[in-house]
Amino acid sequence: MSDSVLNDLLTRVTESGLVDDPVIEDDVVRGEAYLTGADAEVEIDVDPEIDETDEPDLDALLAAVSRVLSTDEQSWRALLEEVATEIEDALEDEEIAKVADPRVDLEPVGVGVFVDAIIVVFVAEKQFPDALVHVQLTPELEVEDIEIVKDSEDDDED
Repeated sequence: MSDSVLNDLLTRVTESGLVDDPVIEDDVVRGEAYLTGADAEVEIDVDPEIDETDEPDLDALLAAVSRVLSTDEQSWRALLEEVATEIEDALEDEEIAKVADPRVDLEPVGVGVFVDAIIVVFVAEKQFPDALVHVQLTPELEVEDIEIVKDSEDDDED
C-alpha cells in the first residue's frame, strides 16, 4: 500500500512540474524546487505520512506544495517579518547577543510538506551558524511554531 501511495504521489508531483527531478527516498517524495517569494532554490520533501494514515489526501499535499512554492514576494516578506520579530523577542528574553538582523540573515534551504503542516527550514549563518531555524506553518501559511535546531551535520563531525 505504501509503495502505491508513494508512486502515485511521485507521478502527481512530477506531472505538476513544481519539483525538479523528484524521487522517492525514505518514504517521501524529494526534489529541488523554486520558492518564488524568496527567489530561492530549496530542497523539498513531500511527506504523505504513510506511517500515520492509510489514505493520505494527495490533493491536499499537492495544493500545499503549490501554495508554499508560489507565495508572492510581499507575502513572503510578511512571513519573514513575523519570524524575525519572534526570533528577536526570544533573543531578548534569553539575553543572547543579536549578531545579525534575522530579516537579512534568514535564508530558506528546505521545505517539508505534510498533510497538516508545512515546515520551512532556514539557515542563519551569522546568528545561528551551528543551527537551522525550523518554521512550522499551517496549511494556510500562518506561522505556528519556530524552533532553533542544532545542525545534525555538526553532530556527525564530533
